[in-house]
Amino acid sequence: MTKKKFSVTGMSCSACSAAVTRAVEGAEGVTSAAVSLLTNSMVVEYDESVVSDLAICDAVKRAGYSASPGVVRESGVTAEDAEYEKRKKRLIISAALCVVLMYITMGHMIGLPLPPFADPHGAGLAPAIYAAIQFALATPILIVNFHFFTDGAKAAFRGAPNMNTLIAVGAGASYIYAVYVTVRIFIAAAAGGEAHTMTGELYYESAAMIPVLISLGKTLEGRENRKTTKAITALLDLTPDTAEVERGGEIFTVSAELIEKDDVVILRAGGRIPCDGVVISGDGTADESIITGESVPVDKSEGDAAVAGSLFTSGFCKMKATRTGEETTVSKIASLVEDAASSKAPVQKLADKISGIFVPIVIAIAVITFAAWMISGAGFHRSLGYGICVLVISCPCALGLATPTAVMCGVGRGAKHGILIKSADALETLGKAEVILTDKTGTLTTGETEVSDVVPFGDNDINEVVRLAASLEEKSEHPIAKAIVKYAADAGIAPCGTEDYAAFAGGGVEAKIEGRPFRIGNAAFVSELSGGIGEDVLSTVEKLAREGKTPVVLAGEDGSVGAVAVRDGIKESSPRAVSLFKKLGCSVVMLTGDNKITAEAVGKETGIDAGDIISSVKPEGKDRVVASVADGSFAGDGRKRVTVMIGDGVNDSPSLARADVGIAVGAGADVAIESADVVLTRDDLCDGARALMLSRAVMRCIKQNLGWAFFYNVLLIPVAAGALSALGVTLTPMISAAAMSLSSLCVVTNALRLTRWDPVKAEKKIGSDA
Repeated sequence: MTKKKFSVTGMSCSACSAAVTRAVEGAEGVTSAAVSLLTNSMVVEYDESVVSDLAICDAVKRAGYSASPGVVRESGVTAEDAEYEKRKKRLIISAALCVVLMYITMGHMIGLPLPPFADPHGAGLAPAIYAAIQFALATPILIVNFHFFTDGAKAAFRGAPNMNTLIAVGAGASYIYAVYVTVRIFIAAAAGGEAHTMTGELYYESAAMIPVLISLGKTLEGRENRKTTKAITALLDLTPDTAEVERGGEIFTVSAELIEKDDVVILRAGGRIPCDGVVISGDGTADESIITGESVPVDKSEGDAAVAGSLFTSGFCKMKATRTGEETTVSKIASLVEDAASSKAPVQKLADKISGIFVPIVIAIAVITFAAWMISGAGFHRSLGYGICVLVISCPCALGLATPTAVMCGVGRGAKHGILIKSADALETLGKAEVILTDKTGTLTTGETEVSDVVPFGDNDINEVVRLAASLEEKSEHPIAKAIVKYAADAGIAPCGTEDYAAFAGGGVEAKIEGRPFRIGNAAFVSELSGGIGEDVLSTVEKLAREGKTPVVLAGEDGSVGAVAVRDGIKESSPRAVSLFKKLGCSVVMLTGDNKITAEAVGKETGIDAGDIISSVKPEGKDRVVASVADGSFAGDGRKRVTVMIGDGVNDSPSLARADVGIAVGAGADVAIESADVVLTRDDLCDGARALMLSRAVMRCIKQNLGWAFFYNVLLIPVAAGALSALGVTLTPMISAAAMSLSSLCVVTNALRLTRWDPVKAEKKIGSDA
C-alpha cells in the first residue's frame, strides 16, 4: 500500500470534502481518503498496482473539484493567499454597491431622504424607477459573486449539493422573484395603476445581501484560517533563502535549496542554519527553540549536531550537511503538523456523516417550509422568505471547520514546545489515557550508566578488581561493560589480554586472564564457576541493589573477587512528571529489565508505587506487558484501559506500537520515529504530561465547536422556518446570512484560543479542573 498527499481545490464546506471523500474512496484500489477542508489537501492510502495518481485525480475531477499529487508548501505568496486577495476585492466591490442598495431600500424607513422621482410610495413612474435602481445595483453584486451560482449549480447537477448550492438557491430565488415583481411594477406604472403597493415585495436587498454577508464571513474565516496554518509557514520561513558553502577551498553564496549532502556550510553569528549537519570546526552557540522549545542557546563545537532553522547566535563554525531540503528536521516537523491537520479525529466522523446528507435535507426542509406556509395562507412573499431563511442559515461550514481548525492550532502549538503529534486520532486517544507505562533506562533515568561503587572481597584491592573487571568487559557492547571500561580508563588502569572469551546472554562474561578463568555477571551466573556465593557477598549485592544501583559480581575459581555497581541517574524531571501524570488521573507503571530491588529503588525516587513496577522484563516482552495492562489481565479485573507507552523509540518500538498511544521521548532531531504516535524532542518526561494536557485542551475545543455547530442548526432552522412567528420572533434572509457566517467565525475564533496555550499555565490548573 502507498500513502500519498494530494492538493485539492474548489472545496467550500464540509459537504464538499464529504463529496471528495466518497469519490476517491469509491475508486478501485483505494483503501482510505482523509480530506482536509482547512488545508485543501487529502491523504490517500491506495494500491498503486491497481490505481494511479492520475486515476485518483480524475475521481476528484468527476466529483467537481480539482486535485494534483503532492502538496507544495511555500513561504511567501501562496495560492491560498492569492485566492484570499481575490475574495477581498470581490467583497469590497459588492459591499460598496450593497451599501447604496441598502440606503435605497431601507433608508426611507428610518427617515433618510430619497429623491421624489424614486419614491417607492410616489405616483406615476416613481415606484418603477425605485425598482429599476435596485435592479441596477443588485445585478452587479450577483455578477461579482457569480461563482456561488456556478459552483452551486455544478454540485447540484452532480448529485452532491453543497454550501454554494444553498446560497445559489436562496439568492437566486430572491432575485428572480424580485425581477418578476419589477416587471409587474413597470406594467402597473405604465397603465397608471397602483404600482406603489408592490414595492414592499421586492427582494433585491436579500438577493444581494446573502452573497455579500457570506463573502464577508468567508473572508474573515479565511483570515482566521491563515492564522491556524501559521505553525507550518512560520517553520518554513525559518530556513534562510541563501547559504555560504565552501567548495574547492572557495566560499560561494548559493540558494539554500541547492545545498547537497556532505557540503561544507559556513555558519556566522546572527544567521539561520540552512540545513541539518554536524560541526566539523570552530565553535559557537545556537538557539534551537524551534526544536526543543527552550530559548537558552546551546554551545556548538566539533562533533555537535546543528539543526536547520536554528539561529546561530554567536561564533563561527564550519558544518558538514547531513540532511537537506525536505529531509531536514524543520521540514519534517512542518510535514507532521500538516499531516495531523489533514487527519480526522474519531469525533469528527459523526460530523462527516451528517455533512454528507445535510444539504439535501436542508433543501427538503426549505421546500416543505415554503409549501406549509403557502397552504396556511401566508402568501407567496412571506412563504418564500421563510424558505430562503432555512436555506441560508443552514450551510454546514462550521461542521467542516470544527475539528481541523482545533487540531491545526493544537499540533502547531505543541510543535512550538517540542511536542510533535502525528495524527488527530492519536491526539484524541491521548486525552483519554488511563495508564502511563514508561521505560526506565533513558526515560526515567539519564541512560548514562556510570560506575558508582567498587567493593573488593578478601585480600583483593580496588585496583585489582577494576583491572580484572575491565579486562573481562573490554570486548562487550553492554552498557554496564562500557561503564566499567570507561571507569578503568579514567583511573589510568589498563586492562590485560584475555583468552577463551565467551558472553552469555542474561548472565555475564567468562574468559581466562593470565591463564586463570574468571567470570563477571549476576550472582547465579558467577556462582557456577566459584562453587557458590558467600552470605557476605549476597548481602553486599542486595544492599547495592536497594540503593537503586545495578551490581555485578567478579569471581574466579577460588571465590569472589569483588563487586562493581553501576548507576543510571534519575532525571531531575522524572519525579515531577510522575506527579503530573497522577494529578491528571493516570496511574504510572514502570517497565524495566532490572531486578526487583533496583527497580523499586528507582520507583521510590520517582514516586511510582511498588505495585506498579514490573521488573526483569526483557525488551521483546514489554509489548506483551502493555497488552496485559490494556486488556485488564495485569490488574486482574478484565477492564480495558487506554494505555500510553513512553520510551526512547528504539528498543521500545514494539511496545510503543502496541500501546494505544506511543510516545518517544528525547528524540531530538529524529522526528520521524515510525513506531511513535507522539515525538518529544526534549529529553524531559514532563513533556509527556504536557502532551496529555494539550490533548485534553484540544478535545475540549473540538467538542465545543461541534456542539456549537450541531445545536446552532438544530435550534435556528425551526426559527428560520417561522416556528416562533406567533411569538413575534422571525428572521429575514439577511439576518440568516449574517448568522450563518457568524457560526463559522465563532468556530474558528474558538480554535484560535489554542494558539495561546501555555504548558506552564496548564500545569498550574492541574488539581482544580484537570
